[in-house]
Amino acid sequence: MSEAVFVDASAWVAITNGKDRYHEEALRIFRRLLQSRTPLITSTWTAYEALTIVKTKLGYNQAERLWERMQRPSIVELVAVDERIEGEALELFWQYKDKDWGVIDCASLVVMDEAGCNQAFAYDRHFVQASQQYGFSLVRD
Repeated sequence: MSEAVFVDASAWVAITNGKDRYHEEALRIFRRLLQSRTPLITSTWTAYEALTIVKTKLGYNQAERLWERMQRPSIVELVAVDERIEGEALELFWQYKDKDWGVIDCASLVVMDEAGCNQAFAYDRHFVQASQQYGFSLVRD
C-alpha cells in the first residue's frame, strides 16, 4: 500500500470545478491516486472549507456531491478536528508570525504530522510554502 496523501481544500475544489485552472491535472492525479489505492486523508475543517468554496462558486448540488464523495471511507479518511488538534493548530498559527497561514492550514499540518503524511495534494500557496518549511512533497502530475 502507498504512503498516505493529505488532500487540501484547493485540490478538492480543483477536482470539482471544471473552470479551475488546475482541474484537468487534479482529475488525473485524483484518478491515479484512487487507482493505486493510495490512502487519502483530509480533515473535517478542510472539507468544510472546500464545501463552502464549491457551494459559493458552483452551487448547492455540486457541494452536496462533493460531500457525498468525502464521506466515503473507500475514497478518503475524514479526520475530525477535535479540541486537541484545534489547540495545536492555534499554537502553530501564532508561532509563525512571518507566515499568513490560516488556522485551517495549520490544522491540516497537525493532521498530516499525526498521520505520517509526507505528501499533500494541494494547489494553495500556503501549502507550497509549508511544504518548503516542513519538508513534505506536493503531489503533481
